[in-house]
Amino acid sequence: MAARVYAHEVLDHFQSRYHAAIDTGEYQPFVWPHRALGPYLLIFYLLLPPTSSPIVHYARYPLFALIIYVSVAAMHDCRSPAVTVGYGIGLLNAWTILWSATLIIFTDGRRDYKRIERQQRPDGAPNVEAFVENIQGETSALDGSTTDGLKLLHPVGELPEPEPSVTGDIVPKLESPEIFAAQEPIPSSSQEIYAWQSLPDNILHRLDFILDLVTNFRGLRWTHQRPGTHPPPPHVRETLTNPDTPPSLHPEQYPSYRTLFTTNLRSFLLCSLTLDALKSVTSLDPYFLAQGQNAPSPFPVAHSIRLALSLLFTYTSLLNIFLLAPLVLACTFGPRILGPHASTWLYPPFFGPLSSIAEKGLAGLWGGWWHQLFRYAFEAAGEFIGGKVLRLSKRSIPGSIARVVVAFLCSGILHACASYTILGNTQPIKGSFLFFALQPVGIMGQRALSIYLKQKGYREAIPPWMRKTGNVIFVVLWCRITGPLIADEFAAGGIWMYEPLPVSLIKGVKGEGWWRWGGEWARWYSGDRWWRSGLVFLGG
Repeated sequence: MAARVYAHEVLDHFQSRYHAAIDTGEYQPFVWPHRALGPYLLIFYLLLPPTSSPIVHYARYPLFALIIYVSVAAMHDCRSPAVTVGYGIGLLNAWTILWSATLIIFTDGRRDYKRIERQQRPDGAPNVEAFVENIQGETSALDGSTTDGLKLLHPVGELPEPEPSVTGDIVPKLESPEIFAAQEPIPSSSQEIYAWQSLPDNILHRLDFILDLVTNFRGLRWTHQRPGTHPPPPHVRETLTNPDTPPSLHPEQYPSYRTLFTTNLRSFLLCSLTLDALKSVTSLDPYFLAQGQNAPSPFPVAHSIRLALSLLFTYTSLLNIFLLAPLVLACTFGPRILGPHASTWLYPPFFGPLSSIAEKGLAGLWGGWWHQLFRYAFEAAGEFIGGKVLRLSKRSIPGSIARVVVAFLCSGILHACASYTILGNTQPIKGSFLFFALQPVGIMGQRALSIYLKQKGYREAIPPWMRKTGNVIFVVLWCRITGPLIADEFAAGGIWMYEPLPVSLIKGVKGEGWWRWGGEWARWYSGDRWWRSGLVFLGG
């Protein structure tokens, strides 16, 4: 029987590799802010005062080239002994390139974006009832009766058409506006209205505007808000001077701060307990300790169990992090500190309902259930290449395929860069990149099967429950085939050796110590030039 491998031994090996690489000059430490200039360059450009100057307009191209240079250099040169920091070096720098391209190349971030802001009602403005009538009339387009209904304002054009599931069922994108009837509107005597705000003239206002634009990846309360995220609440929509507000795929009532806090706290605690259990279980299998897929496993049906544990670990880790946003920003800091940024309607769930998978299959998994944090950037890249470069109509089959393929290739590159910058024995192209590059094949294959069944007339003969079951079975089989590509990559890189919680109940009861965090989190690094000095994050 092989000797048991422990996480601290593997992490010590990573530390040794890191220090050896630093001593020989193979790599450099990731120093903040010297090696994180990309986002600051983007913010600096977007912060320039509103102007029609062609110099400012065209300056975005050399600026983007500079952002690419500093980001690629950081990914190539820098490493960290901590697996989470190492993964973040690649992920954040690759995302900086893609997000900068979205805001200053694929679109014009200084002209194309508007944000919903609260303002005092000007003299002579219509009252709330007039706004309500206007909104109600405009939203009748949700059922197809007019052409001026709620529309998403974003550079990639019109809202995507509903896509059929593997069995051909059409899942509507929009819900009836009657679902908002039970929600509480603002009093009609209010003197506040909400309007679309473009790039402001005032520098402090503009700073708030740009920081929100750069950090608000899902576009909540912006013109690029994605389909599927919750629209503004009724009292906001009823007073918008421009009724072009985003649609909702899964609208719900907007909670009070108490409800938001209790709901997210309950989920956070459940996720924490799940992570504690997962951490204890996976520590028994050397596969999760960067020992490779051929390492002996204590589990029967090892490949399937490893894949299931990897998916659950990924989901709960992300969800645990996402839940901190409403708990800290909205409920702890609150409107007294953050003002409108703490509004409860700006913190909808990151993940969608699991029913999306049953309704739409693999497309529902990626477009409905999984988090949509990076979706706008992926879609903008697909629209830019498919529409402006290849000049393919998004309503044509080649145009649709091109946009989907580009979106998943961007995701593959993003995750491959993250895998590239960790010290484990990873294969970014054969692992993370290939996993995402194959997803359009599954989506298009399922869509082709759906069309075939419809053309042959089989769809009507299959009951809805069987069609949904078929969607789920297809997704499970597809993930079983392609999932090991990214699961093995994560495990080989040592991702699952990170400590997600400061306190472990399970390990404490087992006598292995309650407190799990420790060591040095950050250190001041003195470079050969003052601008190369800064903080080096070590991960604890």
